[in-house]
This record gives sequence, C-alpha cells and structure tokens, in this order.
Amino acid sequence: NCQIVILGTGKKKFEKMVKALDLPNVIGVVKFSLPLAHHIFAGSDFMAIPSRFEPCGLIQLQAMSYGSVPIVSSTGGLVDTVKEGVTGFHIGALDADALTEADASAVAATVVRAVESYGTEQYAQMSKKCIGQDLSWAEPAKKWEAMIEEMKSPASTDATIKKASVETPVVKV
Repeated sequence: NCQIVILGTGKKKFEKMVKALDLPNVIGVVKFSLPLAHHIFAGSDFMAIPSRFEPCGLIQLQAMSYGSVPIVSSTGGLVDTVKEGVTGFHIGALDADALTEADASAVAATVVRAVESYGTEQYAQMSKKCIGQDLSWAEPAKKWEAMIEEMKSPASTDATIKKASVETPVVKV
C-alpha cells in the first residue's frame, strides 16, 4: 500500500535492473535530476539511501529538510548525519562490490522497521527532528574562527573556550 520511486545513477548492471522494473506503484528513473529529486523529497515520507560508499552525503540532508525520514546504509557521512531512531534508520554496512542476499535482507528488514513506525508518535517526532536540525554552517564557522584565533594566539584561553563552546549542529537533535 505504497508508491516507490527510484531515482539516480550508479553501476550499469543496477541501472539496467531499475530500467527493467515492471511493478505496480513502482517507477525507476535512471538519470541525475536535482529538480525531480526535490519533488520526490517533498512528496515522500521516507528516503532510502542504500549507498555502498558515501563520503559526505547531501541526499539525506536535503530529504530531512523536507521532513522525509532517511533509511540509510551505515557508511561515511550517512553515519554522521542520521541518528538511528532519532532522525532516521540505519541498515548497516553493505557489500561494496555486489548485491548480496544478506544486504537485500538487511535493507528489507530496515524498511519494514521504518514503515512500522509510520503514523506513530515516533515517526512524527523523527520527521520534526529532521526538519528542525540546524545544518547550516553558522555554528561550524564559529568553531573554525575560534581554531584560527587559537593558532594565532596559542597562549590565549579565550579562543580555546570559544571553540569548546560550539556544539556540532547534528548533535543538537
């Protein structure tokens, strides 16, 4: 009782599988399209990001700004920005080279866990926390400024105190 949209590019063998999808309520679009991605973010309750490698991860940040709760693999920047049970769900690490049965089972189990939360207070709180995060550079910039001041004047404790007072934005959730 849902709709699934798959958007993106990747390994050619997976792109071919997405193009061949023939299921009701499922569509696959193999291309990079930021405008289409934003429409999907705005209309989705969950955003699955089963990346095998994700050095930073902007997709989940963009999805969270719309209140779409991310379901992510536990890799790279996804680990740093999505907190299990707070701002999303973690699948675990996935095989970097192949689609294994264990990976498929982990993705399916995590999606089921996420869907079971839909319509509950837990889901509502997660969605609100996703939207409410301050993911701007305002606070990190203050920390960088304090670090530079600390390097310029190593004897000054003011810069060290200033640096220590700045929290990482995603920790505020």
